[in-house]
Amino acid sequence: MHTKKITYQRIGTALFFGGLGFLLILPLMLLFLRSFSTENSSIFLNYVSLLAEPRTVSAIKNTIIIGIGATIISVGLGGILAFLMAYTNIKRKKLIQTMIMAQFIIPSYVITLAWSQLFQKTGVINQFLEKIRLPMVDIYTIGGIVFVLGLCNLPLVYTLTLSMFRKVPRDLEWAGRISGCTQWQTMIKINLPQVLPALIGGGILAFLAALDNFSVPAFLGISSGIPVLSTYIYEKAISFGPSAFTQAATLAVMLAIISMVGTIIQGRLIKKSSGMDSIKEDFSERILFTKTKRRILEWTIISVLGMITVIPLVSMMISSVQKYYGASFEIKNFTLSAFEFVFTNAAVASAVKNSIVFAGVACLICVFLGTAIGYLKARNNALSVKLVELGATLNYAVPGIVLALAMIFCFGKFPNVYNTSKIIIIAYVFRYLIIQIKGSATAVLTVEASLEEAALISGTGIIRRWTDVLIPLIRQPILMSSFFIFNSALTELTLSSMLSAAGTKTIGLTIFNLQQAGSYNLAATMSTVLVLLILAGYLLVWMMQRASRKKAAKQVAAEKVLTKIINPCLEE
Repeated sequence: MHTKKITYQRIGTALFFGGLGFLLILPLMLLFLRSFSTENSSIFLNYVSLLAEPRTVSAIKNTIIIGIGATIISVGLGGILAFLMAYTNIKRKKLIQTMIMAQFIIPSYVITLAWSQLFQKTGVINQFLEKIRLPMVDIYTIGGIVFVLGLCNLPLVYTLTLSMFRKVPRDLEWAGRISGCTQWQTMIKINLPQVLPALIGGGILAFLAALDNFSVPAFLGISSGIPVLSTYIYEKAISFGPSAFTQAATLAVMLAIISMVGTIIQGRLIKKSSGMDSIKEDFSERILFTKTKRRILEWTIISVLGMITVIPLVSMMISSVQKYYGASFEIKNFTLSAFEFVFTNAAVASAVKNSIVFAGVACLICVFLGTAIGYLKARNNALSVKLVELGATLNYAVPGIVLALAMIFCFGKFPNVYNTSKIIIIAYVFRYLIIQIKGSATAVLTVEASLEEAALISGTGIIRRWTDVLIPLIRQPILMSSFFIFNSALTELTLSSMLSAAGTKTIGLTIFNLQQAGSYNLAATMSTVLVLLILAGYLLVWMMQRASRKKAAKQVAAEKVLTKIINPCLEE
């Protein structure tokens, strides 16, 4: 009887997760099929007709040019910074790392708005350039989009490459030096080839992020008539013509194919460098500069990162307290009326509330589902679990605009879901579930299965095994994954731009609408409040981690003291 019960439980679990996996894949399948729907006998008519349009060709060309240009900036800056942080003896590395990761923490549409405020025509920089008879900087161009996207994706290349630089064995460097190579020749001939797969992989990841990004080309390109595939899909979807959704689906499939090909290539490059996964990172300094050179280098890095990160945000914050857009920098032009609007306007309050609720609910669902799936993946990795992981991976790998359109095709015929908060929450879960699955699976792998077996032998039920054994040991990494999901969903724009209705506007969409309507000061004010909230959230997490480390250190110290007291007694 007990064996039959276990068998039924396994069958039920397999059916549940198999159905979940199918549900995760279903929206993308419907999107793919919709792209071929036509009254004509030719199933490729949608693709042929779209590719014949000059705007489609222009959108594809702009997408590729912007993606490659942004990737060059990300790889160049990210690779150089990773090299300097990994090998040199510069100080203040925590400050530098924080400034680099700020481009990843702060939403790309806020960064875009900050740069557009900095380079406004009546701004300090462009006015100075005009005085010295140099051409003014117009950020609403392809070059401006490339520049901002390159900075936004810089942390992707940096984080992936930094770890690999540190994993290059010093034995290889010493062998190169013994054979007569100089230190810099060794770095070029030995270290660079070892890191190259990770650098290229990071570049492909940055390219895919540029394809996925909707906010930067939307903020800078729509008003100046620069289409890319993500904004072109958005234009088609909101046009509400007889074939609007079919054309949007066709464009979405094109973009998804490009993204999937890049993902596969990036995965193979990661496999090439997977032989170094077991190597422990070496944090020792390999290139030692003199005190003068070191100071020049570190303050140059801090100054450049300050101009990239801090100055645009400061410019945005100044714009938020100006009476009108482009006002001169004088005390008489400063006012807090924009902040009063943000904190008292009902529509803004509703958007903030919606974002918090949507992100919170989606985060909770991801935590419960993702942890359960991650546990099964770590322990047996059954076929049904692999199907769920595949579906979740696809939903994260495809661009957000593609997933949003897929959600419309999947749930558009359900009035109690479509145009409600439910479809946004479901989209968030589909989008970010894989993050929790990966984080939870990695956390579970650190827990010995023998601990669970011991609890099972002692008669402990499944709930007690989780509450008493597993959760205390995997709580920290699960919370970190959930915080990342919550922050991403809270500041999300792409999905909500397609799925939001009148009563389900979000923070990102409100800022986007204000910017498109020309209310730049109000958009800057909302962005300033959002940045402060994000920084407060990360500060809270940092304080919690610090308190946890202190508590663990005290426990270790207490155990050492107790051992010193007990050991002599045992010896006697």
